[in-house]
Amino acid sequence: MKRLMFSLGMVTLLVMFVPAMALADSISPASYEATLDVGESVTITKTVTIDDAPPTSAKVDVFFLFDTTGSMGDLIESAKTEAANILSNISGLGDVAFGVGHYEDFPVSPYGGSSDTPFELVQDLTTDASAADAAINSLALGSGADGPESNLYALSEVASTTSWRADSTRIVVWFGDCPGHDKDVEPAYPGVGLADSIAALNAENIIVEAVDVSPYPSSYGLDLWSDPALSGQATAITDATDGDLFSMADTSGIVDVVSEAVIGAFEEYHTVTLDVSGVPAGVDVSVAPTEYTGDYSREVTETFEFEVTFTGVEAGTYDFMIHALADGGLVAREADHIVVTDPIPEPGTFLLLGTGLLAIGFANRRFRRK
Repeated sequence: MKRLMFSLGMVTLLVMFVPAMALADSISPASYEATLDVGESVTITKTVTIDDAPPTSAKVDVFFLFDTTGSMGDLIESAKTEAANILSNISGLGDVAFGVGHYEDFPVSPYGGSSDTPFELVQDLTTDASAADAAINSLALGSGADGPESNLYALSEVASTTSWRADSTRIVVWFGDCPGHDKDVEPAYPGVGLADSIAALNAENIIVEAVDVSPYPSSYGLDLWSDPALSGQATAITDATDGDLFSMADTSGIVDVVSEAVIGAFEEYHTVTLDVSGVPAGVDVSVAPTEYTGDYSREVTETFEFEVTFTGVEAGTYDFMIHALADGGLVAREADHIVVTDPIPEPGTFLLLGTGLLAIGFANRRFRRK
C-alpha cells in the first residue's frame, strides 16, 4: 500500500473521543475585522494548521457502492446490521454526507441474469444519516449471471451522477468479490473500459477505497480472475485515485475496515490552499502563495502561512468565510467582517461644494426680493 493506514486503535480513539475534541484543523486568526476605504488594502498572515490526528471539521462525501449479486449475501447482511455504527463512526470527521448505490451485471450474459441491474443510485448524497441507513437496509440480492460484474460502469456512474458537494473530500467505498466487464476487452458488453472508469473518477477528484470480500483471494476477487485481461482492476483503480485495496473475507469486521478506509484516506495530502471563491464582489482578496505542495502526512502537525490581502472595491458591509483545503477538500474555515467606506472628499472638493452652496444662497435671496 502506498499510504500508511491509521491503526484500528486510532479509529477506536476517534470514535470514543471526537465529541469532546477541539477542532483538529484550523485557520488562525479564526476571524478578522477591518474597515477600509474604497481602494485601500490591508495584508495579514493567516496560518493553516493541519493536526497530527484525523480531522473533525472536514467536509466529506462518502458513497457506499455495493455489489449485490448472489455471492454477496454475507456482506449485505453485515452492512445492514452495522449500518448505524458505520455511519456514526464516519460522522466524527465533521460535515459528512452519505450516498448509497449498488450494481449487479449487464443483462446480456449467455448465462442468464436478464433482470440484473448495471447500476442503481439508491440514495444520493445526504447529511441525514437515517436516510443513508434506510438505503443500506433496502438493498436486496440479484443474480449476477457470469463471474465478472458491471463494476467499472457502476463506478463511472457514481462519479458522474452523484451530487458531489463543492470543496468536499470525495470517497467511494466499493464492496465486491469479482472484477468487472471491461468494454475494451469484451466488446460484446456495454458500459465502459477500465481507463474510462478511472478517468471519470479522476475528473471528480474521487478516492476509491476498495474492499474485497472474496473468501478466495488467491484465485479470484476484485483484483484476480481466470482471465488475466480482467485481473488487476482494483489495484489499478485504487492506485490511480490514491486509495487502497482491503481484504475482508470475514464480513463481521465491516465496521473497523470501513472506518480505517475512510479515516485513513486523510492521512496523506499533497496540496494546501485557501479558497476565497465565496468572497463578495465588494471586496477583493488575494492570497500568496497560491498553494503549498509536497508529500505531507498527519503523522506530524504541519503549519502553512499565507499572506492574505483585502482591498475595498465598493462601499458596503461584507461577511464571508475563507476555507482551508487539503487536496481540494475543506478541513477548516474562518470568518471575515470587512466594512468598505467611501473616502473622505479632498479639501478642493469641500471648496467647490461651499462655492456651490453660496451661489444657491444668493440666488434664493434675489428670488425672495422679487
